Amino acid sequence: MPHHPRILSVATAVPPHRLHQDEVKAETGRLFAGLPDIERLLPLFDRAGVEWRHMAFPKTYYLEPRSFGQRNADYVRVALELGEEAVRRALDRAGLGIEDVDTFLFTTTTGLATPSVDALLAERLGMRPGVRRIPLFGLGCAGGAAGLAVAADQLRARPGGVAVVLSVELCSLTWNLDARTKVNLVGIALFADGAGCAVLAGADRPAGAVSGAGVTGTETVRFPESGHLMGWEFSEAGFGLVLSPGVPGFIAEELPPRVAAFLESHGRSRDDVRHFALHPGGRQVIAAYRRGLGLSEDDVAPTREALRLHGNLSSASVFFSLDELWRTRNPRPGDRGFVAAMGPGFAAEMLLLEWSREAGPRRPEGAAGREPASR
Repeated sequence: MPHHPRILSVATAVPPHRLHQDEVKAETGRLFAGLPDIERLLPLFDRAGVEWRHMAFPKTYYLEPRSFGQRNADYVRVALELGEEAVRRALDRAGLGIEDVDTFLFTTTTGLATPSVDALLAERLGMRPGVRRIPLFGLGCAGGAAGLAVAADQLRARPGGVAVVLSVELCSLTWNLDARTKVNLVGIALFADGAGCAVLAGADRPAGAVSGAGVTGTETVRFPESGHLMGWEFSEAGFGLVLSPGVPGFIAEELPPRVAAFLESHGRSRDDVRHFALHPGGRQVIAAYRRGLGLSEDDVAPTREALRLHGNLSSASVFFSLDELWRTRNPRPGDRGFVAAMGPGFAAEMLLLEWSREAGPRRPEGAAGREPASR
């Protein structure tokens, strides 16, 4: 596939504080004791599809009052640490160095910084002054897939280049434990912290030891009159989660015809796709993918496993799904993949992949593997 940009590697990074869902459920039950029907709502934690999660700070941090400004300053500090780890790991797997990067895309929806985090990281990593930076904010859970699509577009215009796409999301810093609402409870049951990164190369860039997965097509779909489904409400307290219970049903009904049209526009059908890396919004969202797209349990296994081990990481989640797929399925030359994520707008970001002669990214000795499955 010499005429397509290609994903050379994917890497992830997580903070050190790892909690089991049972522990989060018990602590939330104590904090939300005054919420009506709390005993009826707590089983949400059992049905979320999350077993483990990583958080930026020890749990005692979240029990102490902090202003939005204090939490945002903590976001920037941790985002730089996780972002650096994810970028270095992804470049190492691609067999490239910091000096090779021409374009740097950064996406987040859980913290603010000006200069943006990518500018701070470019300085910290020692990127060339001429690196083109593209910060993306507000795309929410769709941001990681959107970043991959924008990077592919950049590399079609500059086929000799290398692009890095980084997402860092610290969803735990947006929790407001004073807002004892069902929506906030659902957010705590699902969301967690982490970073994901991908390295892409243009068609004219020598493949070297890694050929990767060609990005053969991308598409963005915004669904009219659906802005109420997902987003943030900003106040003096910071980020307030907007999350409609109608999201899974909307995905099951509205996404399938758009996916079919996207694949058809590239001369493909659902049967031509062997691998799926989807944003694991939650157990009900994964069920909506299965129902709407006619996927098997095996098709969604990488997505489900990413959710189980790490929770919902907003825009970073799609990198965890793709990394899980790449590591466990070992795609073969000619295999096709479909990447999708939905986010505020309400919008869907879709990519069509095709693996070339190398089955996957080079993984150095000692590279981080999957998290343990039990405590």
